[in-house]
Amino acid sequence: MSVDKRVRAYLELAAKDAEAAELLLAGGNRYAAYHLQQAIEKITKALLLARGIEAGIEHRLEELSRRFSDEDGWPARLQPFMGYSAYATAFRYPTPGGRIPADPPADALRRDISSVRDLIVTARIELLGTR
Repeated sequence: MSVDKRVRAYLELAAKDAEAAELLLAGGNRYAAYHLQQAIEKITKALLLARGIEAGIEHRLEELSRRFSDEDGWPARLQPFMGYSAYATAFRYPTPGGRIPADPPADALRRDISSVRDLIVTARIELLGTR
């Protein structure tokens, strides 16, 4: 499969995850944060792939971000979302003591979903020349 086709697929799936996050947030479902993390992960993997870097099965946003060159401007754009890494794993399970991790604030999620949607558009323009 061509790199452009894979990049396009990652960004399409990122948009679907952002949409899922929005729908789940509207219903008060805690898994909105998980889908937002997934959208950020897929944007990051699309960007890396476009730069010739295979991300593999890594899910930690911080680790993926470290793979960019020092000159690349995308890590700074992605930095505000690094805290969402925990929502891919630990957030979805009870603690050893049986506590359910707290949901992120709905206002922060709403703001971040909007920002991630904008990042998807920017990535599409920069990587594929299309919205």
